[in-house]
Amino acid sequence: MSFGDNLQYLRKRDKITQEELAEKLQVSRQSVSKWETGEAYPETEKIIALCDIFGVTMDALMRGDVTPSGQSAEEYAQTVPEVCADEGRAAEEKEAEGEAAERAPSEQTKKLVFLNAAGAAVTGVIMSCAVIAFFCLGGIAGLWHPGWLVFPLALSLCAFFDDVFAKKNAPDVPVRPLASRIFKGLAGMTMLLSVTIYLFIGCVWGIWHPSWVIFIVAVILVGAFDRISKIICGYKCK
Repeated sequence: MSFGDNLQYLRKRDKITQEELAEKLQVSRQSVSKWETGEAYPETEKIIALCDIFGVTMDALMRGDVTPSGQSAEEYAQTVPEVCADEGRAAEEKEAEGEAAERAPSEQTKKLVFLNAAGAAVTGVIMSCAVIAFFCLGGIAGLWHPGWLVFPLALSLCAFFDDVFAKKNAPDVPVRPLASRIFKGLAGMTMLLSVTIYLFIGCVWGIWHPSWVIFIVAVILVGAFDRISKIICGYKCK
């Protein structure tokens, strides 16, 4: 009898599964399966451990015949390998199910995919509307200037919705509560919006001074909105 046949018999005799034996030896189930089929052999320390587990000598395990007297190798080969093959298939199916479960998207990932898709749709609509508005103002009313200000206005709105729809979140980062995302979006759009307002006041009314004060107000608002967002989130979100 080969080492693999002896190992199969001893394991079956003691009603130990390949997984249980692998756990005892701190190896993978595939390693035990390969030992039993003769595809590989264990290290010396593992052989000694096997002898201790099954109560046999190393010589009997490696070169002897540990099957009961009266049972031929042919009779043994007709039963044990088939059972081991079934066990191996069952273990492989279990592993496949575990891998499939790991590959399945989590609720967090599904939520992020939905939010990102919604955010992309909204920002796409905003930019499209900005282009249409620009050409309408220019072509119909002749307001090519300051009609171009619709673009920085649109960008500030996109910055807002990027945060509201969590487009900057990673799959392993918890999605902020909606209220927190809204204040985060306000913080993200405030500086762009302040630039838009400053340019509009300057281009339309020529009041470049003291309208620059709007940037000081914007900085204060950004800090306030960001702080409120973190308080709502509990400082657990990035």
